[in-house]
Amino acid sequence: MIRRVDQNSFQWSRVPYSLFTSDNNHTNNKSNEEQLFLPPPRSGAASVVVNGKLYVFGGFGGGTGRLDDFYVFDFSTLTWDEVETIGVEKPECREIIGACVISGSSSSSHSKIIVFGGYNGSTWLSDLWSYDGGATARNNNRTNLSRKRPCCRFGYVSLVHDGKFILWGGFDGTKWMNDMWIFDFDSNKWNEIQQLGIPPSRRSCPAWAKDEKFVYIHGGFDGIERKDDFFACSLDTYTWTQMPNRGILRPSPRYFHSCVLYGNKLIFYGGYSGSQRLSDMHTYDLQSKYWSMVRFSNDDAPSGRSSLVAQVYKNYLYIFSGYNGTSVMNDMYKCRLQPIYIPIPSLVLDFRRLINDSNTSDICFLVEGKKVHAHKSIIAVRSEYFQTMLFNGHMRESSDDNNQPVKIPDISHSTFLKVLEFLYTDTLSNVSPELGIQVLIASELLMLDRLKAICEDIIQNEINLENAMSVLLASHQHNALGLKDIALGFILRNLSNDTIQIGLNDLKVEPELLVDIIKLTSLKPVSATTQEGDHPSPHQQYRNNPNFQQEFHDYQSQWEQQRFDGP
Repeated sequence: MIRRVDQNSFQWSRVPYSLFTSDNNHTNNKSNEEQLFLPPPRSGAASVVVNGKLYVFGGFGGGTGRLDDFYVFDFSTLTWDEVETIGVEKPECREIIGACVISGSSSSSHSKIIVFGGYNGSTWLSDLWSYDGGATARNNNRTNLSRKRPCCRFGYVSLVHDGKFILWGGFDGTKWMNDMWIFDFDSNKWNEIQQLGIPPSRRSCPAWAKDEKFVYIHGGFDGIERKDDFFACSLDTYTWTQMPNRGILRPSPRYFHSCVLYGNKLIFYGGYSGSQRLSDMHTYDLQSKYWSMVRFSNDDAPSGRSSLVAQVYKNYLYIFSGYNGTSVMNDMYKCRLQPIYIPIPSLVLDFRRLINDSNTSDICFLVEGKKVHAHKSIIAVRSEYFQTMLFNGHMRESSDDNNQPVKIPDISHSTFLKVLEFLYTDTLSNVSPELGIQVLIASELLMLDRLKAICEDIIQNEINLENAMSVLLASHQHNALGLKDIALGFILRNLSNDTIQIGLNDLKVEPELLVDIIKLTSLKPVSATTQEGDHPSPHQQYRNNPNFQQEFHDYQSQWEQQRFDGP
């Protein structure tokens, strides 16, 4: 199958920088209104996007040598600024480096930018640095606690997965590599990863990107030839797979090119073929496993370049700087991508913030002596029970006339909050089986069939020896027939267990459940071919227990007498 120029038209445009208006003076003898501040030209810089901003560190500045400056571009204001950092130590000048982002943890709301190694013009490096954007400080992490560590290198693949920094391949000045390392920020230690499958051959300067499960690597240079092979590595098992290279319009061999992930596609741009700097763009569809070449709908496209910065923000691919074969650059372009970027839905999160919110509520309940705030319109439209009570019954008088909290009897405070969570978000979170039983009971009282079914589903997956009888009783008393069958099945399978035997005493309040258990165990056939020495089934063992038979006879007599005499 011949494949194909991408049918979506991509259009490049220069980024229209805004004039710099910060209080910081980056140029002398000019007013702030006249300033247009740009980072100096460079190639091989590290870059990441964090919170709507593009951070760029270091690189090669041409005649100025390697750089250690640090800049940030604000996508909303289209302005550059130099990042001011605190601390005596900071990374030295370097180029051909990657950068990663670690999202803020529970102890810190700030994301950290991670930079490793590179080349300073005379030496290849292996130091590891982190920058905390919230504290505007650079912290040197030289990993002195770990003797086992990766060697110096540049042109490597770097990424963060599950809060850990992962490194692959690169060049150390004498040899090309394909080793893989992981750094744990909690233990401050490196460990080499044992790769599975067939890893890519030794190389440096490939293009790469990652999604939630894989890192993808394309091309690179091994000291002899430029590559066009394409691999994926599982970030759970570290198993390598060579990706299908379908389509005649795939990228030619190259290195120093860029790769970004956008939706289910990888987008590749530029690079160096060994003879020229490239300006072509290709996409790889991760579902169909086919390459496409992108056609541009205008002539105002960036010049061919290698060692560039490429990042995606919302609907656009942004490229900045790079080397065109003659000089390093500091121009910036953006390319509109298809389809339109649609932000993640926030409706559920927005409504979750309204739960028990006293600032916006218009009704207050009193549950176990505690106030719970809600919104009439939401709970009324979601629940027939509250619709009736709010607008047709005594609750309307209680809430409107007296402005007093409406008392909710027979439901615990924690249970009622879970009911509200369902009414506001249509979901339940962090529900134990014990709480699930209470919410199930409340859902029947409030006529919430979907909530009842959700509770049944949660409970059925958490039935154990300790709670089986409670689940059976609750499901029987509140007509959760599906859950009742599941609980009965669990009890029958574990009927010989001491905990289950003791728990049968709890069924005195519902003796017909004992009848159900005996009937079900009596229906289990005993094989006619049982040989001497074979063990009887647990059900048969329990049926033959004289104590159980006597207790069952007593319960059955009481139950039959109640049925005859009436309540």
